[in-house]
Amino acid sequence: MYLWLYTLVLIIFDIYKYKFYCIYYLIRSLQQAVMDENKPVKQNEDNLEEIIDKQTTRLQELDMATVLIKSKQNIKGKLQEAHEEVKQISGGISEAKKMLRKMHEQNSRLKEIFTLVETLDKRILHQEENIPPELIQGYQDATSYSPLSEYPINPIQRSTRKTPNSVRKATTFEKEETIKDCKRTLFNEPEVCSTIRLITAEEFNTVPKYIIGRQTVNSLETINHFINAINQTLIAKYTLLSLGKAAAQKKGDINLYLHYKKQEFDIRDEDGYLYFFTAEDYYRQTKTKIDKTKLNLLTALRHCKRLRECRIKNELRYVITSH
Repeated sequence: MYLWLYTLVLIIFDIYKYKFYCIYYLIRSLQQAVMDENKPVKQNEDNLEEIIDKQTTRLQELDMATVLIKSKQNIKGKLQEAHEEVKQISGGISEAKKMLRKMHEQNSRLKEIFTLVETLDKRILHQEENIPPELIQGYQDATSYSPLSEYPINPIQRSTRKTPNSVRKATTFEKEETIKDCKRTLFNEPEVCSTIRLITAEEFNTVPKYIIGRQTVNSLETINHFINAINQTLIAKYTLLSLGKAAAQKKGDINLYLHYKKQEFDIRDEDGYLYFFTAEDYYRQTKTKIDKTKLNLLTALRHCKRLRECRIKNELRYVITSH
């Protein structure tokens, strides 16, 4: 009876002892938890997150490196293709730079040409607005009347009927003369010599009828064509003189050049240089002689004060009067 009671008491004691220890450890755990809450746990958590991020980044880099190592051949080919494309682009850029430099040079030249064209345009407009009336009258006379065969302007016109080669030479000569006249007009080059102005209708009406003689048909046109022939004679003569002795010798006209020079020494004028021609000069240029009809025309020109006569050593010279 007492043993059973003693055993029961021990069992009850052990139970309460076990409960006591549980309560004790629970209290200690609570105290430890409270103490842990007071410690900087957040910093440890941040450090842990940083470590995890670093490891993740490292794993990604390793993964990328692994992929690159596995596909290095393909990447090498792509890099070579990219290198070739870059080289082509670089070459294109170099060509573009060269083209730009050329365009800049051409632009500068075009600006100079544009300035010259503007200058020429102004000169042409000025000349168009200031055409001498005698030139207009001469042009109208030339267009309204066909040239007379007895007053050829240039001896080459006769020779052009012989052979095709002479035709080409005459055409080339006429083109060169036209180009020279255009240059002289555009660039205000001085004339080789003084020329005779064409006769106007008003002046022609003042010429007495007995001077003209029997030439009653196209008399004004006839005298103006005769003036053109004289002007061509003067231009041919003084063009040769302006070339100089060396150039005349090169052309084979040295004897004619010296003859013209000798004529100049025989005639002088106090007011300046005199331009003149002789019947021989006229025949040399036109291959026609000064007959009775032309002598009447010369008298009419003297009456209109286009020229005057000067006789030296039995040689009659027709001196051009100043305009």
